[in-house]
Order: sequence, then C-alpha cells, then structure tokens
Amino acid sequence: MNFTLTRLPKSEAEITVTLPFAEFEPYLARAAALVSEEITIEGFRKGKAPYEIVKNRVGEHAIYERAGELAVRKTYPNVLRELAAGNQLPASTHPIGRPQIEITKLAPGNELMYRAKTALLPAVTLPDVPEIARRIRAGRQAQTVEEKEVQAALHWLQESRARLITVERPAQTGDRVEVDFEIRHEGVKIAEGDSRNHPLIIGQNKFIPGFEEALIGMKTGDRKEFTLPTPENWHEKSFAGKTLAISAQMRLVQERRMPELNDEFAKGIGNFPSRSTLDASTREDLQTEKNEKETQRIRSLMIAQIAKDALIEVPDLLIEAEVDKMTEELRRGIADLGMKWEDYLVHIKKSPEELGREWRPEAERRVSVALTLREIAAGEHIEPSEEEVRERENRILGQFRTAHQAEKAIAPAELREYTKGVLRNEKVFEYLENIK
Repeated sequence: MNFTLTRLPKSEAEITVTLPFAEFEPYLARAAALVSEEITIEGFRKGKAPYEIVKNRVGEHAIYERAGELAVRKTYPNVLRELAAGNQLPASTHPIGRPQIEITKLAPGNELMYRAKTALLPAVTLPDVPEIARRIRAGRQAQTVEEKEVQAALHWLQESRARLITVERPAQTGDRVEVDFEIRHEGVKIAEGDSRNHPLIIGQNKFIPGFEEALIGMKTGDRKEFTLPTPENWHEKSFAGKTLAISAQMRLVQERRMPELNDEFAKGIGNFPSRSTLDASTREDLQTEKNEKETQRIRSLMIAQIAKDALIEVPDLLIEAEVDKMTEELRRGIADLGMKWEDYLVHIKKSPEELGREWRPEAERRVSVALTLREIAAGEHIEPSEEEVRERENRILGQFRTAHQAEKAIAPAELREYTKGVLRNEKVFEYLENIK
C-alpha cells in the first residue's frame, strides 16, 4: 500500500492511497460473500455462493463497489497510523471527523486508488476557563417541586390507566372519541385536512381551537358541519387567521373511568406499598429531573461562553459535515411524522442548499464547542480509561441484533472514536463543575 499526504489551507489535508491488486483481491471474496448474504441464490445458503455465481447474478461491478468500501474502511485507519508514526501527522494536528472519501480507480484486475480529504485538529487558544466556569456556575438556580406538579404527575398516571367504556350517550368533556373529519378553505380541502377514525380526548385542546367543543353533544353516527376561525399565530401560516369549514362524523364515544388514587392504585403501579410512598417517589423523580435540567443548562452556558471566547480556525470540512448531520436529523424527524422530505421542502419553500446556508452559523458554533471540549480535555489530561470505553462500546453494540448488523452500521474505528469523545466530554463537564 502506498500513500501521499498533501496539506491544504484551513487545517485540512488530502491523502491519496494506492492499494495494489494483490492486496485488494482478498476484499473481493469478502464482498461477494456479503452480497450473497443479502440475496437469495437457488441451491446455495446465504453467504455461501461461489464468487462466479454471485458475479453472474449481480454483476462484477457491484462486487467491486462493495470491495472498495470494505478496503477503504480497513486501510484508511492504517494509513493514519503510519502517517502518525512517521510524524507526518503528529498528535497536535491529527485528523478529526469523518473524511470525504472518493474512489478514483476501481476496475477488474487493477489496483484500487482512493482520495481522502480530512480536517486536521486546528490550534485552539482558550480563554480563562476557570473564571468563566465559576462565574456561570454562580448563576445556578435552586430547583423546587410544587405540590401541583406532583398532583399533575399523579393525574397523568391515573389517565394512563383509565378504563375505556363505549357508550351510546352524547359526547362530553373528558370522553375519548373517534371522528371522521374533512377541513376545507374556500371550498378546497386543505393539505392533510382529512382523517378517518381520528382519536382525541375532548378537553385536552390538542386540535384547532373550538374543534373539540364542537363535538360535545354528538352521538355515534351523528354528522355535523361547522366553521372555525384559526388563530393569527396558527402553525400553518397559510391558514392563520382564516375561517375553515369542517364536516365531521362521530364514529365512537368512550367514557374514561379513572382509578382512584389510593394504596391499591400505588401497589398496581410498582413497588409502592402505599399512596404516600408513591407521592414521595413522584416528588423525588420530579426533583431529580429538574436538577438534571438545571445541570444541563449550566453546562451549556459554560461551554458556549468558553467556545465563544476561544480563538479557533474551524475547518470548513467539519462545518459541512455538521450541516449534513443537521440535515439528516431533520429528515428523520420529518419521516417520523409520516411526511416525505421532498414535500416538506416544497411546503417551506426552500432547497437543501438554502437550509444548509441558514444552518452554517449554528453548525460552526457546534463544531467550535466540540473543539473547545477537546482542547480542555487535552490541557487537563482528561481521558476515559480503556475499561470505560470498552463498557460503553459494548452498550452501543448491544443495540444491534447481530455482529453483522453492527459491522454494516458503524466501523470499529469510528465507534471507538465516537465513544471516547462522548466519555471525554462527560469528564470535561465534571471538571468544569468542580473547578474551585
């Protein structure tokens, strides 16, 4: 394996790697085996079909592409280690973040060539960290739990265990109902403006203001048409302050019968011998939650101020990677809501490039915070132990059903770097919280 390093402006570098065919060839067999695990080939168990059979089924190019990916994942960490050993990439400027990989040569019987553009750890000049930490910690607010908060939590427990009894009477406040509805504006049905057997609880006010109240008095099978004005601050801006025409049909009315808050209820919740112990445990949980939120608030303020006052030349590659990460987080959130990413972009009237430009300042801030945390850790010699890293890695890997799934999801070197980073940051925050 041969490689060359070219340094670029703004703490970035480009590494060109050449893997002779003799060294690349073993990855072809591994790639063919992986491909054969993912498809059904008559007469062979998954993962056991010969190379030529797999090639005839999916094409040699598909095998080479998978082999290229495997070779890059395996050889790139080795390249970094050799560069570090030769002092071409010393610890003070070692690569960080995910590199941009481009395979530049991939053909049967030929060497594999790829190019990796990576960010290098930039110089970070920290401000007076202890002074900032002490000043912001002085603003920590004592947290108390009010009785109404305890009762609200207990009421939620009651509601979560309510019995549902189907009734034939008119719907009233507190009932769970299912309703078909259609919403129109000026005769045109609005986007996502209809639903069937839509469940809701009258009185929780989780829909258009006035909608739930309009259902009061309706029995199963009843139909009703009415209009509702939407608030000026309605989340759907195109209909804010407009009057909507709604048709609705009641499909189901259920009375919710709540259990009584007593010793028997407490015993059914968990290991609580009495109602008083349930109350005490609920108060303690709320107190812990509030304390943790305040801790996170102070931590965020401390590191944000330290990063803001630090002098850092943030590599563009890291900013772009963070923008990509933010985009992917939003895409997953949109998918969880049952929407298509393309439809969402049309709805907000923005392109991915426009979103990226808008997010760039926040992405740079996030990267600055990460680099600041790393610099504090280096200066204070804060590092998780091997045992801590291994234990956390095992917890992460335990989320996958099989080792093969884990291998497809994350490379071992990436998992180790991620795990060390998370643990290191936790220890840095503990350090900031305990500076005298």
